[in-house]
Amino acid sequence: MARQSILSSPSEQPAERPQTWHHPGGKLIELGSHALKQDELLAILIGSGVAGRPALTIANAILDEYVGLYGIHRGATIDDLAKIPGLGRTKAARILAAIELGRRLYKINRPPKIAPKTEEDLFTSLRPPPQPEPQPDGPSDADLLAEIIGSGIRGRPPKVIAKDLLARFDSFLGLFGKDMGDFLRVKGLNSVKVIRIAAAMEIAKRISHAMS
Repeated sequence: MARQSILSSPSEQPAERPQTWHHPGGKLIELGSHALKQDELLAILIGSGVAGRPALTIANAILDEYVGLYGIHRGATIDDLAKIPGLGRTKAARILAAIELGRRLYKINRPPKIAPKTEEDLFTSLRPPPQPEPQPDGPSDADLLAEIIGSGIRGRPPKVIAKDLLARFDSFLGLFGKDMGDFLRVKGLNSVKVIRIAAAMEIAKRISHAMS
C-alpha cells in the first residue's frame, strides 16, 4: 500500500493525475480520503454489496433516504438503516459507528461556552466545586473502532485490534493525519481494514464540521 495520509489535505496532492483506480478504495489510496464523495466513503464502509446492488448503489440509497451524511447523524437508527436493501445490521452498525466518532470529535473540538459574569461570581470561591455530570452509558472508542474493523484474526478479535490501534496512537484523535502504512503495523489489520478506517475517520471529520 502506498503511504498515504489517512486524512490528507488537497494541497499535499499533485495537481493533475491520471485515474488508475476502479473503486473508491483505490481512489482513497491515490488521492486521499478528502477527495472522496459521500457515496464513495459509505461504499467503502459497506464493503461488498449483494446481487444486483453493488456497494455504491446501496450507499446512494442511504443518501437518498437521509439526504446526506448529516441526515444520517440527525435521524438514522440501526433498525431503519438495516431495512435498506443490501445493507443489514452489521454494515448499518459500521456506518453508525463512524457517525458517532464524528459526534465525539465535535464535542472534543467545540469551543467552551463562557457564561457571563454576575455578582454571584464573587462568592463562587466559597462554594464547593461542582461535581462532573455522570457520563452516559455507551460504546467505548474501542467498541466503535471494532465495529469499523469488522473482523479479526485467530486469537485477536476486532476489539483487541482496536485497543492496540488506540494504544499505539494514544486515542482515536491520534489516528488523524497518520500514514495508512503505519496502521498495518497493528497485528490483525490489512489494507482493506485500514482503508475502511480511513473512510470512517473522514466521515467523522465531515460530521464534526457539519455540527459546528
